[in-house]
Amino acid sequence: MENTGQPGEQLSTQDFINASLIFAKALDLILKEGEGIVCDVPKGAYLNEETKKVIVFKKDGQIQIYKSEQDLEEGTPVNLNVE
Repeated sequence: MENTGQPGEQLSTQDFINASLIFAKALDLILKEGEGIVCDVPKGAYLNEETKKVIVFKKDGQIQIYKSEQDLEEGTPVNLNVE
């Protein structure tokens, strides 16, 4: 069943998939190739214990998410283009 946005309405797995695809498309429109941003891993995201920050970036026309090896401040822009 499609979510109508009413308070208290349960979201389906498909609703979450749809939202993820829409957000990825929006990021694709915003970011240039190789550009990204550092994000803290939010509560509720089930990643391994040692992953506290990730880099969300555009590579080969797709939005990618990689573990950040550095302790950069959330919101820090990054450029992953190697020249």
